[in-house]
Amino acid sequence: MNFIKYTVAASLFSGVASAQGLFDINPNEVLDESIPLTYTFGVQFGYDDNANPITATGTAASDEGSSYVSADLTANLAIREPRTSWDINAGIGTTQYLDDVREDDTTYNLHAAFNFNHRINDRARFVSRNFANYGLDLDNFYGAITNRNADEFLYFSTDNAIGYRWTERLATYTGVTYSTLQYEGDDLDVDRYSIYNQFRYILNPQTTLTATGRYSFADFGNGGDTDRVNATVGFERQLSSTSSLVAQFGTQLGDSSSAFVNAHYNKQVTQQLKARAFIRYSQEDTDSIFFSSAGNSFRYEDRQVLRVGGAFDYALSPQLVLTAGGNYSNSEYSDSSDATQGDADWDLFSVYSALTYKINHAFSVRGSVNYTDSSADDVINRDYDRTRYEIGAYYTF
Repeated sequence: MNFIKYTVAASLFSGVASAQGLFDINPNEVLDESIPLTYTFGVQFGYDDNANPITATGTAASDEGSSYVSADLTANLAIREPRTSWDINAGIGTTQYLDDVREDDTTYNLHAAFNFNHRINDRARFVSRNFANYGLDLDNFYGAITNRNADEFLYFSTDNAIGYRWTERLATYTGVTYSTLQYEGDDLDVDRYSIYNQFRYILNPQTTLTATGRYSFADFGNGGDTDRVNATVGFERQLSSTSSLVAQFGTQLGDSSSAFVNAHYNKQVTQQLKARAFIRYSQEDTDSIFFSSAGNSFRYEDRQVLRVGGAFDYALSPQLVLTAGGNYSNSEYSDSSDATQGDADWDLFSVYSALTYKINHAFSVRGSVNYTDSSADDVINRDYDRTRYEIGAYYTF
């Protein structure tokens, strides 16, 4: 077995370069073969029963519903060559709310995911994973952002690493990451930097053992910063030809310390059914800044988050596919920069289902329902529920 090829594939899958979230955002990443440049154009009509669940400053929103129309264009391309592989998934879209319930009834969304993998020589490889999103929402399966914002925000992350094969069984990945969260105002912004090194050891053809050390530093827009050291051990196991499990366990050390757990499982249950699940417990730096009743921003220095979720795709027929999933997060906050704000916690639960019918190789239609319930204790104005119904038509060319 070509060791460097194996370790690169495994590292991309496990999140050594962790720009893609709890479930991969870029659908092209796991492809073994090249695909030509394709575009998908979609138009949607829907109803959102809570189009503005919070305001920009966290004060109570109107809790009003609105119908909407939207359109988007997505591009996909994957190049797989012996020395260099890369792929991109990018899109642009706009949504128009029809019932005048938002301060700005027209919103925009842009996203791009780009992966690059280059074999420098027989022992060394460069891997880069990048993701950017501009809009109101970043899917809860992503994991970087819990909250829906009132105005469009920018999230960008990049992870770049050098992989080196030391022996036939041992390799390392050494890399740097950067992410930024930029809002309309500066108070909620977060910039995060980290450096890491991962040791990878092939125990057998099905199992790779990992050990990772990481130092990270976060700089907050409303003032203050935090740094921590992560140390984890884990494994990546091909359970069968149709299932795999990736897990990491360890600790996070800093001004406050906690355990770290991250695992995800994929299973091709039958030819028609594919399922996946994850669990993650860690300290997070985003969504830790809030506004007090007086309108002043404050930050919780310690935010520990448990995330669990799962999803499946089931082919009811060659033309009809059912997709469903759900996720839950619990955030516990402590050490507020505002002495009047005590500890707090926030529960967020989301489920969705969708039916996609493929009319032919180019045309498809889809209907979906998304439900979110947000419940918070001592976090100002994060109690809401929201249901969205949508139908759409899509053309690929």
